[in-house]
Amino acid sequence: MWKQLSICGVVAAIAATLFVQSSEQGCGVLRGHSHEVFTLAFAPGGKTLASGSGDFHLDPETKQLREYGELKFWDMDVRTEMAAIESAARFWAVAFSPDGKLAVTGGGVQGQRAGVIQVWDWQNKKQLTAVTQDWLVQSLAISPDGKRLATVSYGTQAILWDLPGLENPVVLEGHTDDVKTVAFSPNGWSVATGSWDGTVKLWDVETARCTSTLQLDGTARSVSTVAFSPDGETIAAGCGTIDQRNAQHCSAVTCWELATGTKTVSLPHNDYVTSLVFSPDHRTLISGSRDGVVRLWDYRTGTELRTISHAGPIGAIAISSDAKLLATAGRERECAIRLWNLERLVGEVRATAPVAMLTTGNSKRR
Repeated sequence: MWKQLSICGVVAAIAATLFVQSSEQGCGVLRGHSHEVFTLAFAPGGKTLASGSGDFHLDPETKQLREYGELKFWDMDVRTEMAAIESAARFWAVAFSPDGKLAVTGGGVQGQRAGVIQVWDWQNKKQLTAVTQDWLVQSLAISPDGKRLATVSYGTQAILWDLPGLENPVVLEGHTDDVKTVAFSPNGWSVATGSWDGTVKLWDVETARCTSTLQLDGTARSVSTVAFSPDGETIAAGCGTIDQRNAQHCSAVTCWELATGTKTVSLPHNDYVTSLVFSPDHRTLISGSRDGVVRLWDYRTGTELRTISHAGPIGAIAISSDAKLLATAGRERECAIRLWNLERLVGEVRATAPVAMLTTGNSKRR
């Protein structure tokens, strides 16, 4: 299933980029990607943002369409691109090590038996190691101590690896349908996986045993994204499917209390939930979906605080570790990353109470 792989990414020179600041568009827009953005991650400290994308391009030599991936690193102090990595495969997932020195990416060629996990010394633009997978790597997470990596590809398994060498793989097996998402608990003792079988499973990292299974209620749904609250007391799962009885979307974010396994709230969405993250200050849960809307929630009460509208489906969201900056990427024509002052977004609502809608300058609800 896996084997060591030589360098398969090419480090590119810094590309031309544009930063636009506008009150209508939050606190700025990062432009530079030429294709759809699938993943975002802030480095610890919030000074660097990584973004991954991919699409097809015409090979000038063979005249055939080939997949193409871009991984960009942005300086958040000056809002400029610091470095870019090009690959023959799309970048579907990215995460930073706790010290911010390493970036780990997952991706592959969509529709083919070709996936890859890569570890980068991104500041020196060097790939340290990589392993191939039978299928596209669509989600990954790094443990809080930086020693373990969890990944999922198409299939019913998740895999734990030792970092930075991607050694000693341990398989987590128990789902009955494709696993879509993975996350580490804040203390690093547990891993959560979400699957199309409608369950979230919790695993003991040391024993690789499943310790708990959380089942979604009602119509069978597929879990697309999971996240732990910073205090480790709550886990949230984003899901979505079509109810075959009435052809309606059954999409929501479900939260459970981990100590008891009790469902606490269900937060409704109008379409498939694609992204989910808790704010580091424990106050807010943020979710994005295919309807182009990012929703901010008080997850303890189930109250929707605010919404942000994009021109296309939400591909990724990320929050800086100081809880000040929110980054969102919609699958829209201009392939832009939008930046928002999270303190202002949430603070205004908590102070004035009513729910409001924010729209980007050229956004249209779909």
